[in-house]
Amino acid sequence: MGGVPGAVVIHGEAGIGKTRLAREVCADPRVNALWASCVHFGGASVPFAPITGILQDWLARADADERAEILAGTDGLATLLPSLGSLSGDATGAGDTTRLPVLVDLVVNRIAVRRPTVVVVDDLQWADVASLDVLSYLIAGFRDQPLVLIATCRTEERPEGHPLHGWLADMRRMPLFSEITLNPLDFDAVSCQIEGLLGKPPDIELVSEVLARSDGSPYLIELMVRDLTGTEHALPMTVPAALREALLAAWHSLSEQARLVTRILAVGGRPTSSAVLTEVASAVGLEGAVIVPCLSEAQNRGVVTRAGGDIWWFRHPLLAEVLYDGLPPAQAAELHADYIRVLDAPGVTDAPAADLAVHHEKAGNIDATYRWSLVAADQAAGLRAPAEEAIQLRRACALWETVSPAVRGTREERIDLLRRTAAVGLRAGWPDMVMTLLTQALSLVDRQQEPLLACDLLVTRADSRWQLTSPGIADVAEILEAIALTEDFPDAAERAVAFAELAELESLHGLPEDSVHAEEAVRIARRSGSKQALGRALGARAAVSDYPAPLASLADVELSEQLARSCGDVDTATNAAIWRFNALHALGRRADAVDVTHAAYDDAVTAGAGAWAYFLAFQTASELIDLGRWEECRAILRSALAARCTGIPGAGVRLTASLLAVRSGRTEEARQHFDRALELISHDFNPLRPVVTGAGIELLIAEGRAADAMTWARPRLLVPDHPEAEDDGVLPVYARAAAETAGSARDRGDEGVASATVETVEKVIGEWPWEPFVHALGGMDVQAMNRSRLAAELARCRNAPDQTSHWHRAVEACGVAGNRWDQAVAQWRCAEAGLTGGWTPSKARDLLRKAHHCAVELGARPLQNDVESLARRAKIDLRTPIPVAPVADDPRLAALTDREREVLAFLVAGRSNGEIAKELFISDKTVSVHVSNILRKTGTTSRVAAAALAERRLLPDQ
Repeated sequence: MGGVPGAVVIHGEAGIGKTRLAREVCADPRVNALWASCVHFGGASVPFAPITGILQDWLARADADERAEILAGTDGLATLLPSLGSLSGDATGAGDTTRLPVLVDLVVNRIAVRRPTVVVVDDLQWADVASLDVLSYLIAGFRDQPLVLIATCRTEERPEGHPLHGWLADMRRMPLFSEITLNPLDFDAVSCQIEGLLGKPPDIELVSEVLARSDGSPYLIELMVRDLTGTEHALPMTVPAALREALLAAWHSLSEQARLVTRILAVGGRPTSSAVLTEVASAVGLEGAVIVPCLSEAQNRGVVTRAGGDIWWFRHPLLAEVLYDGLPPAQAAELHADYIRVLDAPGVTDAPAADLAVHHEKAGNIDATYRWSLVAADQAAGLRAPAEEAIQLRRACALWETVSPAVRGTREERIDLLRRTAAVGLRAGWPDMVMTLLTQALSLVDRQQEPLLACDLLVTRADSRWQLTSPGIADVAEILEAIALTEDFPDAAERAVAFAELAELESLHGLPEDSVHAEEAVRIARRSGSKQALGRALGARAAVSDYPAPLASLADVELSEQLARSCGDVDTATNAAIWRFNALHALGRRADAVDVTHAAYDDAVTAGAGAWAYFLAFQTASELIDLGRWEECRAILRSALAARCTGIPGAGVRLTASLLAVRSGRTEEARQHFDRALELISHDFNPLRPVVTGAGIELLIAEGRAADAMTWARPRLLVPDHPEAEDDGVLPVYARAAAETAGSARDRGDEGVASATVETVEKVIGEWPWEPFVHALGGMDVQAMNRSRLAAELARCRNAPDQTSHWHRAVEACGVAGNRWDQAVAQWRCAEAGLTGGWTPSKARDLLRKAHHCAVELGARPLQNDVESLARRAKIDLRTPIPVAPVADDPRLAALTDREREVLAFLVAGRSNGEIAKELFISDKTVSVHVSNILRKTGTTSRVAAAALAERRLLPDQ
């Protein structure tokens, strides 16, 4: 694997050879292969089932020392594998499932460090969403570890709306991810396969018949020719002609008892231990002593395989479906009842409730199915697996009409169930289900008799609709209807929340009465005495005033979040954190905004907040880029990308990832993120337009398409009806594209294009609806920085003689604002302009060294290349002094004083006596004395020789 990680999804229809290909990859004795299979059982899966399988496969083979080393500090994994217990004796955090992706990633990477590792996930189309999130986290963390993830995926098991479609769409825009599609074999390939299986070239007629009957499926071909000698001209008459019979060919060769055991295994629906099979089989008269021999017989015939330890499953999972479908309904129901008896027996604690729900459903126990579906939903909620929780709740909703009245509860309980299912569906990103369920709940309410409940549901539906898609004027009308229902209840909490929702929607649409209605929401909420309503109302008031009055907004969000947390209102607390970031940013308190928003993001994810928790990740990551904290930015982007959230939050995360990738020199990756972002947001409602425009311009410039960037961005530059100072930040980036375009034109000798470019950018600035950067929002320092950047880029675009002074002011302004990358760019541009205008290399040296140091530290490879290129042309040495340490075993070097070692470090960096004197605040003569002492003590005859000795003996890693 060469230390290069990667993820590959192998697509193809059942039997095409996906698993066989994966096994061939894992046959390399140099790699450690970890296997897990996903299982589809009753329309749902136990959360993290394949992840658990991977860990169990490793545990089954690891010795005690390896387990201790790999599992150190991972007590939280006990949530997935209770058998691990508390490895450190401290169970703190063991129930925090939000850390499971991090812990699984830590364990898998530790395993890979010991030995190159291949993780195989079979039948990915049946993976639960929680497991897909963990796999996303693994893939997002690929850098240089010797780790490969291989997943097999059926093409025929992905209907419209399948969660895997969205997962694949996201992963295709991740680096180091690829896909392979295995198509049916053609005539020549079928002939080669048969020859390989039989050891001799097959007859052409045999190949033709096998191809016709197998449709080119390698697995079916293997089954068809397994017992042939290689001399036949045709398949025997007993060879099945259809898929079902081909799959059953090997199964029919089993003994009667083995066939029965495999049928029992098929009814179980997932990999099962021989102990459970023994208990279930006893009900049909099979002795326990025959179970393992029967399984071994089936394994020898290629029907089943051992999935690790004492867990058994079918070699080809499709056979489980075929065997199950072949059971008479009455016999299947009886076997499901036997599974219930075993799995629900006293003392059995590890039976998944999701399995029991399905077994009861297949056994015809409607009431029990309903109860266990709710238990399974609660278990999924505890594991923070909203998709699986939604599946169980949706089953319970569907069963409501047929469940006994005493079991299902009252109409009010049904409405609560519908609302809970809708709320979970919202977190899982299932818009159709959410709106259907809320509409159904509303249909159960008499609006005249229950106006407050109707108001609450109308507000919830409107809020859910715009969170899933985009807000419309129709939502405003629906909220006005909700408010009208509460006229007889002027102090009701529901009325306060309705006004809060109205204010936020009006703010989004630029309607003028948003602040009036926000104030009304707060007044009503205070009178209602409801903490939750007041928290919601204060959040709405903060939302409409975060830029006009950031101090007032900040006070509101602090109280809003405090109230929301006291009530367990995760969504309101998350929204408050979003408005708080905006207020802090508007006040120029950027470091505070990053720190508190990062903490709020962690809290929101831990609490199970919906997609808008990831808007906090977007806000934090965007600010971290500007502040030069790129490693922190990469970490938070990784966790957010792994969640694969959609809508505005998902787009924000992708746009930030695109920008970081551009500045890090990964242009192809940046394009993948950017294109995915555009797929996630509505063209009709896009509050991220300035972010999209800025990221798109930088991407096009990085792709060498500065002129295209200007054309693309011009219609996207927001010209709003009212000022929104955020948009000003796009102008320096647009001016940069213009400067690049004009400079390229001048290089070609095309002054006409250069002049037209200058005219275009000046027209954009001139038509801006207000004077750029006159507002203090975002902080005076940031506005001053953007003003200086814009002036410098315009000077570069015009090829003005005063470019150097403009870039010098930009260097200072960027430094004051704390934007490290922008400052390094300005330092490079200032040096470039100065050298072009006649500066000596020594005058530009410090600027380039500082810019280079920043670029290297951040990992800004394109900027680093630009700085190094200019330094080579100007013959400037960019090396910086590296502290040296004393070497006790070398008498020549041990005698050096601390100051002499300090001077020696500068000699290694190629600095002159004058430069050293300036850096150390000493005279040139004193430097000369130190150099003479260094030469005498080290026995060297020149500065170069002394520096060479230091590189060999003193500097780290030399």
